[in-house]
Amino acid sequence: MSQPLELADLVPGTHLGHYVITDRIAQGGMGTVFKALEPALERYVAIKVLRPEYASNSNYVQYFQEEARAVAALRHPNIVPIYFIGQEGNVVFFSMAYIDGETFDDWIESKRWFNEQQAKWFLSHAVAALHSAHKANIVHLDIKPANFLVDRSNNIMLTDFGLAQKIVKEADDNASREAFGTPAYVAPEQITRSATDQRTDIYSLGATLFHMMTGKIPFSGASVEDIVWGHLEKPFPMEIAHEANLPTGWIYLIKKMMERSPENRFANYRELRTALENVHSFRYETTPLEAPPPPKPLSVPRTGNNTQTLHGLLARTKTQWDTGHAKAGTSIEISRRQVEEAMKSRAEPLKVEAMVNTLRDLCKPAAEAPESLVEAMEKMPGFDPAVRALVNFMVNPQTEEELAENMSPHDAVETLGLERARSLALTFFTLNYEAPQSLNFDWKPLWQHQISVAIVIDFIYDALDLKRNGFEYVAGLTHDIGKLVLAELFPFAYFTTMNRSLQEHLPLAACEMQMFGINHGEIGAKWLKEQGFPHVLVDAVAQHETPEKINRRLLLAHAVVSANHLVKQIGIGYSGNSMLDPRAWEELPSTGALWEARGNKQYVFDDFARDILSQFESFPDLL
Repeated sequence: MSQPLELADLVPGTHLGHYVITDRIAQGGMGTVFKALEPALERYVAIKVLRPEYASNSNYVQYFQEEARAVAALRHPNIVPIYFIGQEGNVVFFSMAYIDGETFDDWIESKRWFNEQQAKWFLSHAVAALHSAHKANIVHLDIKPANFLVDRSNNIMLTDFGLAQKIVKEADDNASREAFGTPAYVAPEQITRSATDQRTDIYSLGATLFHMMTGKIPFSGASVEDIVWGHLEKPFPMEIAHEANLPTGWIYLIKKMMERSPENRFANYRELRTALENVHSFRYETTPLEAPPPPKPLSVPRTGNNTQTLHGLLARTKTQWDTGHAKAGTSIEISRRQVEEAMKSRAEPLKVEAMVNTLRDLCKPAAEAPESLVEAMEKMPGFDPAVRALVNFMVNPQTEEELAENMSPHDAVETLGLERARSLALTFFTLNYEAPQSLNFDWKPLWQHQISVAIVIDFIYDALDLKRNGFEYVAGLTHDIGKLVLAELFPFAYFTTMNRSLQEHLPLAACEMQMFGINHGEIGAKWLKEQGFPHVLVDAVAQHETPEKINRRLLLAHAVVSANHLVKQIGIGYSGNSMLDPRAWEELPSTGALWEARGNKQYVFDDFARDILSQFESFPDLL
């Protein structure tokens, strides 16, 4: 039989160089893999053939041949060896050892998930292979279950270095590279086309291990774009890890492997191997590259300096909690798992669930008929004065002249704007008739804070002409809803947590983590997710307490952080958090991220900052 000239010619029985094709066994990103016989040595080999659209491109051919030469130089029992590089006509190929076994994709298809022993077996073999490759200045750049083979002796072998590139010390043009990788396991720096190194493979290895231990990929989505952006924007999926009953040490190990910033991952394979050897006791805390300065005590809110009632959050009937009981409460220990179980196992729904339908309506902005809003002003408690206060603020914010007092309800609604008035009407409806009433807490200062954050976000989006997704107002209104959930589940423990923040000048989220193993942002996001709210809203609520980790593209989360800070700086309401970022509002990275995304490119930043600060100095209390 004549030598093949095209990929389509490769059928069983075809000669390719000194090999005889016997079967087609796999299709990869850059090529097709065949099983073939090498008669002279009486052995089977695997032959990888570059896809035709790549074979005609000299750059791809170069990548392909570099892969073969680089891996051929490696000698390691956990790496599939390369035997031969060749070309016949338009068929560019290389041969490698044929492994009689299966890949971990086969395990996934049969729903075989790692136990701890198997996870250690897998990771030790994978680390050995990758460490050997790195010593030869090779990074793989496509670590995933399909690229690990298990032979009949339970030896794991790494294959398909199709994306590997030689590491060079000289600067190269990473910005011009394609964002290679497999979406479910790709590292953030590959997506953003930033520099890659061994820590890139460590990230993808962590994502692979996560999948094989939990049965789920770290970040799922309805599209490839959703999955990819999960690596850039979403927090580590602790919920999935806990649901799969992963031991704490393994969770921390994988979490560190998958830190968004390479500098926060294991620096090398030696560090990873040491952590693996001590996995049951492994713990760590992320040290961000640009750690924010330590927070400072919050200025006294407008509600007054009444620390005995947490600036009004503690119900009058529970003032005895502050006399001796609070100190005793610091010995309470509640695990994250207990919190999650309490959410699932309640005999009755959480009271906060009464708000769900109205919050869903807020996620669908629309212009209500003026007549309906005028009727609401006449009948709904608190709505009329709130509308008029906002109109005064908008029309003449720096005077105390009550311009809206003599306006008709219809004119007040029209001046405020129908969509903004509708959002406010729905807010007052849910606060009057649906929001949970607690025997232990008076949530008025918290709602004062949340409504203000929602409106500030709305005004900032208008000022900067930012692209909206429709969840801006509701993100502000619900960013602290996790506090209501925690307080409903564990009322005295949550009072103790807020009281500790106030008395010891500690960030509330840090106190929550020590008490519950979860902060209010995470638990609020978990609740919103369970109620079926959009992932963009869920992510913004989840991340607003960790602004240093928010991707600059996630504007909604930055908007919550920025507006939240401004409202605290002004002193509107009280959120239960006694600490504030020491940077001024205009110096926050989140405020900067909003500014960079502005549609109004003619705006000068100093003017924007001055406009917002001068305007909101007189922002009214709406409750």
